[in-house]
Amino acid sequence: MRLLYVQIIRHKFLSGLAGKQHKIFVKLEPHRGSIYDRLGRVLAIYLIDENKRFYPGGKLACHVLGMTGTDNNGLEGIEFYYDKELNGEHGWRRSHRDAKKREIASFERDALPPRDGNSLVLTIDEVIQHIIEKEIEDIVKSYRPKAVSIVALEPQTGEILGLANYPWFDPNDFSGANMDFIRNRAISDSFEPGSVFKIVTASAALEEGIVDFNSKFFCEDGTYKIANRTLRDYRPHGTLTFREIIEKSSNIGTVKVAGKLGRENLSAYIKRFNFGSRTGVDLPGEAPGIMREPKTWSYVDMTTIPMGQGIAVTALQMASAISVIANKGILMRPYILKKVVNEDGTIVKENKPRVIRRVISKNAAGKTKQLLKGVVEDGTGKQARLDIFTSCGKTGTAQKVKPEGGYYSNRYVASFIGFAPYDKPAVSLVVCVDEPQGAHFGGQVGAPAFKNIVEKILFYMEIESDRDEIKKAS
Repeated sequence: MRLLYVQIIRHKFLSGLAGKQHKIFVKLEPHRGSIYDRLGRVLAIYLIDENKRFYPGGKLACHVLGMTGTDNNGLEGIEFYYDKELNGEHGWRRSHRDAKKREIASFERDALPPRDGNSLVLTIDEVIQHIIEKEIEDIVKSYRPKAVSIVALEPQTGEILGLANYPWFDPNDFSGANMDFIRNRAISDSFEPGSVFKIVTASAALEEGIVDFNSKFFCEDGTYKIANRTLRDYRPHGTLTFREIIEKSSNIGTVKVAGKLGRENLSAYIKRFNFGSRTGVDLPGEAPGIMREPKTWSYVDMTTIPMGQGIAVTALQMASAISVIANKGILMRPYILKKVVNEDGTIVKENKPRVIRRVISKNAAGKTKQLLKGVVEDGTGKQARLDIFTSCGKTGTAQKVKPEGGYYSNRYVASFIGFAPYDKPAVSLVVCVDEPQGAHFGGQVGAPAFKNIVEKILFYMEIESDRDEIKKAS
């Protein structure tokens, strides 16, 4: 009777239970795709023996690459944004195990192999990334800042050649890293830009034809009272031409130029430069910055926004904006993925340069470029002057905003934006240093860093000198 019960009555249940105990499906992990720089140098490798992600450069490009978790899924950066491309698909195989749950290899059958993940080729150049990160190390030693962000773009395409932040972390071992270290500040942190933002006011005024280089404005000898606000220049100036206003970075002169431009016009150009909107970069966590609608502006806002107060931007937005001047008035979408390739090297997906819009005319961009050359040759940005190349740029020194309102008297963001060479710009660069100690002006902190980085990048690119005196000598 017992045999009858087991063999017939309980047959289906017991045979099914036995099958579950002895027949197994083994999950086959795919190899995560590799990540390469623009010239095919490895930035992330999949280690088969350890079944984990490895980053040979350590902290190099850590905020671009991000990292993976224990399950090999992307958590930050490119690893997260393109996780589906990198991850591949799991496979399976059917097998048997003995009473001690050990697999019996001879019973393996019906295997479905995994599909390995695709690999990514980035726009990043490993050498340029090294150059940028070495300069950040020098900035940290010299000025002990709270944070640093530097972005290098190819202005004609929007390709990101290098992007780095301090503090940084090692994606091979990030378990003890502070989340503030992991955040990609260059795209996620907004700040008041200060005088670097004057490129918008200047280019808009030139585009609208309300000024030329020799238009004169009285700069009130350094102190200008408007309603209940007193506007000051760091150094007092009397009457300055428009060219001198930009070269000497006069706040009062810039505000007077903006007054001729008007609120609606200024707001329209700010939006055309894409401030207040995300750039569309293919990295996670991008912030849009802060740009209020002109109908909400008070009278005082026209004394602050033209010179970079009362608006918030990211380092990447500023890199895109200065690239507009370098690229003859055209705004490009910044991007970091060049192409996706499969195991055979076949291109699965490829990013191409994409025009967002024409911001200003080629003529206005050319005139603005002349102004920015003057800033470096004769103005506040002299420490950004390159030895064998002609560069253009703008300094910025912005007081930091208090959470409760108003500004700190001793906390600044020092910045410099620019590009080189003058005639055929090969690289645009933004340097943002948060709360530097010992010096806080953009011309002191940001401009020398720009010079050091851009000179090395242009040498690496084998760009010929555009300085007439050097070309004649050679």
